[in-house]
Amino acid sequence: MKYDVYPSELKGTVEAPGSKSIAQRMVACALLAKGETTLENYPDSDDCKIAIQVAQSLGAIVTSNGNKIVIKGGFPQSFHAGIRTPKEEINCGESGLSSRMFTPIAALFDEPIKITGTGSLLQRPFTDFEVLLPQLATECTTNNGLLPMTIKGPLQSGDVEIEAGKSSQFLTGVILALPKTLKKSKLFVSKLTSKPYIDMTIEVAAMFGVKINNNNYEEFNIDGLQNYQPIKAVVPGDWSGAAFLMVAGALCAAEGIFISNIDHKITQADNAIINVLKKAGVNIEELENGVKVYASPIKAFDFDATNSPDLFPPIVALAAFADGVSSIIGAKRLTYKESNRAKTLQEEFGKAGVRIVVRDDEMKVYPGYIRSAIINSHNDHRIAMAAAILGLAGDKITIRGAECVAKSFPDYFERLIALGANIHS
Repeated sequence: MKYDVYPSELKGTVEAPGSKSIAQRMVACALLAKGETTLENYPDSDDCKIAIQVAQSLGAIVTSNGNKIVIKGGFPQSFHAGIRTPKEEINCGESGLSSRMFTPIAALFDEPIKITGTGSLLQRPFTDFEVLLPQLATECTTNNGLLPMTIKGPLQSGDVEIEAGKSSQFLTGVILALPKTLKKSKLFVSKLTSKPYIDMTIEVAAMFGVKINNNNYEEFNIDGLQNYQPIKAVVPGDWSGAAFLMVAGALCAAEGIFISNIDHKITQADNAIINVLKKAGVNIEELENGVKVYASPIKAFDFDATNSPDLFPPIVALAAFADGVSSIIGAKRLTYKESNRAKTLQEEFGKAGVRIVVRDDEMKVYPGYIRSAIINSHNDHRIAMAAAILGLAGDKITIRGAECVAKSFPDYFERLIALGANIHS
């Protein structure tokens, strides 16, 4: 599918989608909780659908009614009693979080389980599990560091050393699984990136009654024999998706747009977009349950996105319209996303006249006159969403492979159109 995006004036109110990062963590905890968990405002994104499918593969019973889902869990007690059993193979689609988060949980079983996926996930590294899981008495074999991967538990308590420089998602999975083991565990962590995502994991676990002790992100103490308790909750809005709407407003909304359904109740790394917009001189009002953003002259800015790498695409689009060169730190975090995002941004935004230079961990964005271009999404949802911003604020942009936004924000284009965007499929 392709979309043609033309320069537009935006105004009105738009609701941010539910957070897929929080929703997927809630599903994992609901799987581990004995009883029924009810989640409202559950996102319709591909990654969130995959999380449900994986939970079902591990024995959860899930019913849905619109954006409300009910998850009957109870792992591992009812499963070991023979009431429900896991599937021999779990397909995680293209979801990096689900594949890494559910793997240690699946390792609580004593049956061998094959973890696989599709598309870009098959090119993302899983060598960390080959080092990590054997420390917890779990066998792990990958396909030369890639999926498919076979694990065989049961996962045991223990003292573990984890290098978390590539991704915090491996750590998230272990943090959620170890409370279901028999004894106390200690995780000694080095080179941790994306600390806010670990905060999110700990906060979601606490909602389900499980306590994780964090000692300066270098040591995590986790008691065994903890019980996840079922809850009723509303999935909060997604700052990651809202960031694209905010940047669009900062460039195209003279009268302002209000993005609703976002708050600071649970840590989300990408709420750092507020700091970026302020650095760039954007007129922004932080209101109850949302923010209002007005089109503003954009100043060049410096920002360290190491802990929020998913912000790169929208803030690169913002920097493309600045009054000078902007610098963004954290480019090394972009290699193993849905695409190699540093390379993809250079290649695709370059077609529209945006020069991007990457040296080591720094990305510099040189603004220029935005010219009409055909941009390939590389099946990367965040590239497609960022490309739309170039069209809204610059010149006509045709986005090929635009359907990939379904991974995190299925009705992204429709919500922009509701704000007045001139977009045609």
